[in-house]
Amino acid sequence: MTSDTVPAASPAGNTANQSRRSPEPSEADSIGMRLREERLKQGMTLGRLSEEAGLSIGALSQVERGLVSPTVRTIYAIAGVLGISPASVIDPIGAQAAAPEDSPFIVRRPVQPKVLDTNGVTKLLATPVGHPRYKGYVVTIAPGGSSGENSYAHEGEEVGVVIAGSFSLQIEGRVYLLGPGDSFTFPSTLPHRFFNDGGVPAEVIWVNSMS
Repeated sequence: MTSDTVPAASPAGNTANQSRRSPEPSEADSIGMRLREERLKQGMTLGRLSEEAGLSIGALSQVERGLVSPTVRTIYAIAGVLGISPASVIDPIGAQAAAPEDSPFIVRRPVQPKVLDTNGVTKLLATPVGHPRYKGYVVTIAPGGSSGENSYAHEGEEVGVVIAGSFSLQIEGRVYLLGPGDSFTFPSTLPHRFFNDGGVPAEVIWVNSMS
């Protein structure tokens, strides 16, 4: 080899160059980024999300930064508060492809996303995604189902009407038994909880204002 010959790059050099490339974001990174973007878009603080989702601020911060892989239950809890479909968090492309073409003002019952399914309570999002001021839900409370043993409070207001069955709504320690046709309105800042001690499921149209 003469002195002016340029040696070929070694495989080790190629490996070093490849190692300097930015790695592709992991699934946890992608989910965390989507959740953070949606939270910020709605102007919601981590503190408020923590209160409504029942998760610590530290746990939420780790999820948003992609430091942990959130469980399905965690994703459902966060998505429920944000009023978005869990499917759109996990697989936004697939969720968009599965959504039927319709008016941006209409959500058909078969495709209303289930944003909560725990402790005997299921919530279907009845308002179109992208309307952050109000969130309407079809809430079904199974016999024995409840929002939990402890009351909770958050910003906003709540309005609802019972469609079928009956359930108990507790506001500031006072319990109201509500049946078909009964309705309610109260500030979300008051400590509240709900439960179904009856023998049949209760179905409620429940609306939350976000401010």
